[in-house]
Amino acid sequence: MQTLARYAMSGFWPAVLVVSLLGVGAWVLFPLMYLSGALLALIAMQLGPSKAVQVVVACLLLQGAAGAALMASPVSAMALASLLWVPLVALGGRVWQRASLPSALSMVAVLGLVAVVAFYALHDDPAHWWQQRVEGVLATQMGRMVEDGPGTEQNLSTILQGVAPYLPGAFAAVWVMGLAVSLVMGRWLQSRLYRAGAFGAEFQAWRLPRGWTAVALVCAAGALWRSDAAVNLLVPLTVVLCLPALGLLHGLLRDRSAGRLYLGLLYAALLVMPHLAMILAGISLLDSWMDFRGRARKSE
Repeated sequence: MQTLARYAMSGFWPAVLVVSLLGVGAWVLFPLMYLSGALLALIAMQLGPSKAVQVVVACLLLQGAAGAALMASPVSAMALASLLWVPLVALGGRVWQRASLPSALSMVAVLGLVAVVAFYALHDDPAHWWQQRVEGVLATQMGRMVEDGPGTEQNLSTILQGVAPYLPGAFAAVWVMGLAVSLVMGRWLQSRLYRAGAFGAEFQAWRLPRGWTAVALVCAAGALWRSDAAVNLLVPLTVVLCLPALGLLHGLLRDRSAGRLYLGLLYAALLVMPHLAMILAGISLLDSWMDFRGRARKSE
C-alpha cells in the first residue's frame, strides 16, 4: 500500500490514475473505495486541499466516463464517489491546516449527526421513505423469488417495517465509517512516508473534549421525541467516539508483552460483535473526565 501511495504522490496524473482505477474497482470490491479515499486524504494532508481538489475533479470526470461506458449511468458513478471523495478532501485539508487528525475525525462525527438530522427534516416519515426504496430494489433484484413464493413479498415487507426506521442511522454510520477509515489510513500513510511517528503519537494521545458527553446525552434524549431518532443519531456518533478508546488501549498496551495479542483479540471481537463499539464509545467519554492515561502514568 505504501508503494501505491508513493506512486500516487509522484505527480498529478499518477494520482488521478490510481484513485480513478480504485474507484472503478470499488464497483466490484467496495473496500477499494476506502483506499482511494485514503490516497485523496493523503494528498490533501501533505500537499494541501487545492491540489487535492484538482485531483478529485479529474477523478470524478473519469468516474462519470467509466460509468457511462460500463453502467450506462454516469451520474450514479459520480454521485457514489462524491459522497466519499469530496468530504475527504475537505477533512484532509483540515488536517493540513491544523496538523491534527482528531479535529478532522470530530468533524466526521458532526457530519454524521447533520446527515441524520437533515434526513429527518426533509422527510416526514423517514422509515416509509426507506421502505419504499428498499422494496423497489428487492422487487427488481428478487422478482423470481417473489413469484415462486407467494408469501415471500409479505415476509419481506414485514421485515422491512421493523428495520426501516433505523436505516437512516445505519447508512449514516456506513458513510461515517468510510470517512473515518479513509482519514485514518491517509494519516497513517503520511506518517509512514513523510512524518515518522506522527500518527501513532496523536492517535494514542487523543482524548475527547468533555462537551462530547453533552452531545451524546442530547442524542440519547432524542428518545423522548422519537426512539428511532435517538438510535439513528447515536449509531454514527458511536462509530467515531469509539476511536479514542482504541487509541487509549493502544497506548496502555503498547509496552506490555502480550499487548499485541490483546489488541488483536479486541479487533477480532469487534468484527464478530460490532455492538462492542458502544462500550468503547462509553470508555472514550469516561476518559474525557477521568484521564486513564494520567492515572496509569502515576501508578507506574
